[in-house]
Amino acid sequence: MRVGFDVSKIFGPRDGVARYSVSLLQALAEEAEERGGTPALRLYPLGAEPDSRAWKRLLDELPGNVRKGTGRWPRRADLDLFHIPSFSDPACFDGPVVFTIHDLTFLTHPEFHVPDNRNQCLLGTLRAVSRQATILAVSEATAKEVRKWFVLPEDRLRVVYEAASPVFVAFDGTELAAARERVAARFGLEGRFVLSVGSLEPRKNIARLVEAYAGLDPELRESAPLVLVGGSSWKEDDAFGGAWPAFVRRLGAVGEEDLIALYNVASVVAYPSLVEGFGLPVVEAMACGTPVLTSNTSSLTEVGGDAAVCVDPLDVAAIRRGLEELLGDGALRRDYRRAGLVRAAGFSWRTAAKEVIEIYDGMVGAVR
Repeated sequence: MRVGFDVSKIFGPRDGVARYSVSLLQALAEEAEERGGTPALRLYPLGAEPDSRAWKRLLDELPGNVRKGTGRWPRRADLDLFHIPSFSDPACFDGPVVFTIHDLTFLTHPEFHVPDNRNQCLLGTLRAVSRQATILAVSEATAKEVRKWFVLPEDRLRVVYEAASPVFVAFDGTELAAARERVAARFGLEGRFVLSVGSLEPRKNIARLVEAYAGLDPELRESAPLVLVGGSSWKEDDAFGGAWPAFVRRLGAVGEEDLIALYNVASVVAYPSLVEGFGLPVVEAMACGTPVLTSNTSSLTEVGGDAAVCVDPLDVAAIRRGLEELLGDGALRRDYRRAGLVRAAGFSWRTAAKEVIEIYDGMVGAVR
């Protein structure tokens, strides 16, 4: 079975879609090796061809059974099916298509998207649905939204959960001590802090998180600053006019090793997003053994379950109370650490890969 995989989003910033694509590719390739080389994976960048260095960096991340596709768009004769893990237009391929939908916020919350991105997501999704692609939703919450907006047979809509990459693990002993030293040396963070991970876009709800933080006891706020990790985004300074409060530390985008260290060293991870299709930082934080405060909306309760403190993201007082509870109670943090580790272990990229390959097999078998 020959499977093409769109890697166009991987060569830019490693946002959620890019990390999803790399993690799924790694798991698919590992699973294929155990199955005697099937599916055979070929990578295609839809659009501009990356340079040789970018290709090498990607191929070095993946098992050796993954191959670079040709520079042109694939044809039906080249592949048995094509998997688009983003919102790229599937019109490039005239055979069976698998199309991952991470969320439908471009329809449900258009105010959270710039027009170009909203239009691209809408075009790709409409084309995928109209040409009878098999849709992969990354959560039951996302699948529910797909059913609301589109009419398609149930056998063309499947839920396959994301997971934290296997590199996100909880440190103890010397590893944790080394992580503390790394975080102190690189970022000047030597005591407690609350970590929030994600681009500084409106739907991440950073303004309300900062407002909730401002309501904490000044001594608590001073002893545990709010640390924001994530790339710049549109409207990020609207709420503060560019003048962020002194208790906020903005680190910008960080590398994977630094992110793992930050997760492990943080006292709490706060992710009160307004809406998500999955909520990868929640699982990453739990996998690193850090208590999580998140929202009681969309997929976040589905992902966090009873292993996270879930609050109304529109209620600043509720966010503040959740932070106070977690920061003020060491026993409670330990309880959520244990529960989070168990919860995170329930999400696995190898499980996702097995489920995706079963979907591939069913699609290819149906057209033979």
